[in-house]
Amino acid sequence: MMEVTKNGTKEILEEISKLDNRIKITYRENKGRIITRDEAIQKAQTDLIFTLDADDLIDETMLECAYWTLQTNPEATWAYSDLANFDGKRFLWKKEFDVEVEKKENLLTVTALIKKQAILDVGGFNVVDQNVHEDWHLWLRLLEKGYFPAKMNFYGFWYRQKKTGGVLSSINNDKKKDKYARKVIKKQADKITKDIKAIQFPTPFKPDYDTYPYEFSWQRKPIYEKKEKMNLLFVFPWFHVGGADKFNYDLISGLDKEKYNITIVTTEPSDYVWRSKFERHATIFDLTTFLNRKDWASFIHYLIYSRNVDFVMQSNSFYGYYVLPWLKAKFPEVIFTDYIHCENWSWRNGEYPRESTALSKILDKTYTCTNCVADIMKNDMGRTNENMQTVYIGVNPKEFCKEDVLIQDYPEITKLKEKYEGKKVILYLARIVEEKRPLFVIHLLKALCEKRDDIILFVVGDGPELPNMKKLARKMGIEKNIIFWGMQKDSKPFYKLANIHLIVSLTEGLTLTTYESLAMETPVVTADVGGQKELVDLDCGRVVQNIQNARDDFYNHNYVKEEIQRYIKAIEDVLDSKNYEKMCKHGRKKVENEFSITNMVQTFNAEIEKLINNGTKVDKEVVVQNKELYKQYLVIFNQVDKRSYGIDSTNARFQYLKDRLWTNPLWRTFISFLQKSGIMKIVKRNGIDKMIKQKIK
Repeated sequence: MMEVTKNGTKEILEEISKLDNRIKITYRENKGRIITRDEAIQKAQTDLIFTLDADDLIDETMLECAYWTLQTNPEATWAYSDLANFDGKRFLWKKEFDVEVEKKENLLTVTALIKKQAILDVGGFNVVDQNVHEDWHLWLRLLEKGYFPAKMNFYGFWYRQKKTGGVLSSINNDKKKDKYARKVIKKQADKITKDIKAIQFPTPFKPDYDTYPYEFSWQRKPIYEKKEKMNLLFVFPWFHVGGADKFNYDLISGLDKEKYNITIVTTEPSDYVWRSKFERHATIFDLTTFLNRKDWASFIHYLIYSRNVDFVMQSNSFYGYYVLPWLKAKFPEVIFTDYIHCENWSWRNGEYPRESTALSKILDKTYTCTNCVADIMKNDMGRTNENMQTVYIGVNPKEFCKEDVLIQDYPEITKLKEKYEGKKVILYLARIVEEKRPLFVIHLLKALCEKRDDIILFVVGDGPELPNMKKLARKMGIEKNIIFWGMQKDSKPFYKLANIHLIVSLTEGLTLTTYESLAMETPVVTADVGGQKELVDLDCGRVVQNIQNARDDFYNHNYVKEEIQRYIKAIEDVLDSKNYEKMCKHGRKKVENEFSITNMVQTFNAEIEKLINNGTKVDKEVVVQNKELYKQYLVIFNQVDKRSYGIDSTNARFQYLKDRLWTNPLWRTFISFLQKSGIMKIVKRNGIDKMIKQKIK
């Protein structure tokens, strides 16, 4: 039901009603939003009500996620998500639910999927007048009766709040109205005497024997029809910033949208860093944000069924490999593939290549980022299937072009360029973690500085070993030869300034930074790991044989002098080469001709279409006959993997206290003093904030 207050609204609604015969439009005179909303709820022939104001927006998956959250958590009464505020005021609203905080501040968003009967049980919205926050009052009445919500952990609701105007601001900005509203709210809040807990995602992964995968009951019209487009499903761990994730994005954004509908599921809790980038090209479901893990397999099954999925690609998802066999048994006609970036001997005896090898008989195809990984899978892991193909990750040479990067656009870097004129810059750009050997770099720099006085090291990146790296540099007395830049959004100016890009890792696939560096005409000196030598040759850099190895020396900081000397020789061979300029040009030409993103995307566009058209070559009888084994395979995973990502409501109370204090200017001045004086670092280092949380609890 809707009040028609603007010209054209009626016509739009009538067009919408033609889309589905279940959509009913009712017109009435304007009696206010609260009465209109209650009348619509009474008339609705459904068990669930979704409240959404006409000027607000929702994510395309909001309704679907909320529906399955309530279906799989029937004890919850309503489902809501985090909020992105837009238009006049812009901010993100992400608050953990806590009933004690809810009594004082409305943590919940106005838009939610609610069980109709529960709304009727507490009298609907019209219990209070329009000068009270009716949604907050509704939540408090539901909580009083013992009803509780499920909070989804993604930005599913987009709330339009202009700087001026609107019902909310009209109440908040009128002292008399605000006082009255808060009095009514407090009176209702005082009726809540129990400590009500919400379901909050990501929920703990409980080791539960009742974890056999099952099928959702869903017999409706498919969301995507067959033959209109080919329907693809990708299973990724997350949307972090990294080489594997950059490949995922380049692939998804580059695939032909005229041919393919693309859906992505992710299986690891993570920040929102790159999700919005992917959402421009695909429909996203982060399973950790709205489902318990025991329901993940069922939801992926539902996606394949409801989207008429033709092709599935799994890459770097630990869970993905364990659910894949059961899915293949349920959908033997669907093409299942995976993409492998590198081996890791320190984890599960080889990491994802080992998982892929174990499932090779039910995979239609495995793609690897280097020939080296494919050879390891065949020679060291016993893979016998020949259904493997190398597809290099690649880079966009137009994006990484030396001529287009103007150093004067980066003031801080420009000053340093002038300061270190005539010096040779070595770039170490990486996550600062053990496998990248950051401490080896410091030992190497020390030896190099003892030999020559023209070396400066740029360290670009962050990670757990960065403090140790800085500490060792101070101990060795070479701080003046190093600049620690931290994590940088834009790496291009560093490539341009560098004379050499240095990679000394114990394990890699084929690093994205190598592609980028060569495209930027910066020679690379790299360890002979993964597929690095498939890209780097004598014409564009040097490949160095490590003495340490990933299996035995992951945390070994006793570096052999001979290995350090190997790197020094390689570095000097490049720096002092008469053909240095030719090496720079050759590296870029090699990337343009053989290792571009365009080549990668074209390959996958052709590969996916070919696989779908030719159909699966996997023995269907074998996978179907073994479906009980595949179910147990997933049960074992759920039993063994007992990680917990539970929500602690103490955090909500602590955050509420901080938010309230921050409104006081004296408190803000005090905090500023603590930060400038360095006392805040001591507070955090000694865990005093955790002690405060304990007191709150």
